[in-house]
Amino acid sequence: MKPRLLFVYLQPSPFVLEDIALLSAHYEVRPFHFDARRARSVSGMLQLLQAQWQWLHRELAQAKLVVGWFVDYHMVLPVALAQRWQVPVAAILGGFDCRCLPPKEGVFCSRWRAALARYVYRRASLLLPVSARLMEMPATAWTDGLAQGVRAWVSGLRTPFRVVPTGYDPTSWPMGPEQRPLVVRTVAFVDSERVVYCKGIDLLFQVAHQLPEVLFEVVGVAPELRSYVQRRYAPPSNVVLQPPVPRAALAAIYAATSVYVQLSRAEGLPNALCEAMLCGCIPVGSPVFGIPEAIGDAGIVVERPDPKAIALAIQQALSLGPEWRHRARERIATHFSREHRATALLEALAALCERG
Repeated sequence: MKPRLLFVYLQPSPFVLEDIALLSAHYEVRPFHFDARRARSVSGMLQLLQAQWQWLHRELAQAKLVVGWFVDYHMVLPVALAQRWQVPVAAILGGFDCRCLPPKEGVFCSRWRAALARYVYRRASLLLPVSARLMEMPATAWTDGLAQGVRAWVSGLRTPFRVVPTGYDPTSWPMGPEQRPLVVRTVAFVDSERVVYCKGIDLLFQVAHQLPEVLFEVVGVAPELRSYVQRRYAPPSNVVLQPPVPRAALAAIYAATSVYVQLSRAEGLPNALCEAMLCGCIPVGSPVFGIPEAIGDAGIVVERPDPKAIALAIQQALSLGPEWRHRARERIATHFSREHRATALLEALAALCERG
């Protein structure tokens, strides 16, 4: 009989569903969806907490392990009650739970959520960041001169951690053609001003002014935000705002992209960047959290959020030969494979169960 694993998450994101599928091959996974949409209201939050309390009391007695994606309010009860049953808790860190950036972006920007996050961080059995820089990242010009990472916000943290990057399947993201048009793209679900700032899309608009011969495209702009973005930022005519597309359509979009840009001020280990690199896009990105770890020597990291410096980096990337497309794909396939994540995650959880 497989050992029982309780799995807590906020949203059914692709990386969450992939982890559930991975773990289900080795554990009897009992998931709990702490629906972030319902948690936005007081009544919704209380209902979720009550349901989670009942679920934990029903499941913990037979559980071998608790795993949660992200550290936030949804992990407080699992940590507190798991201690009573002496069940170890592993928390996977993704990015939002490791920072506070203006304007109020990150769990540590909220006083009450920061207090809850610190409680979880200090009482969890193991932390599993997808990037080492989620634990500790030096101050950069991209983060307004503020150091980031868990250790910047949780003093005296002693909880052990192991870096386990997210993993990607190269067969799902095939290599595109070597010769491509002068198209620069970024993909993000842009449904608020906060996302525009966090993903550095405002910077991308400024860069587009300096490279009028290049087509820039932002894929994922929510229809209700499109007119606001156009009024607020007045992007030039060489910028196209595309609505969100199904994930299955992204491979073809990446294959028609020469350079993929990830100008985030706040990030974890971005899925879209890794997927685009597998498809042969040459990456240009900021030095924030997991972005430089993904890019490595396969693209260009821009040290300053300066539109002129970014424009020069994009021009350089556009001039690189097709061997750089293969280099980008090889980097993700080698260092961030789904098999690598499976091995590392299962090893970390097995060791945690033995200790527990």
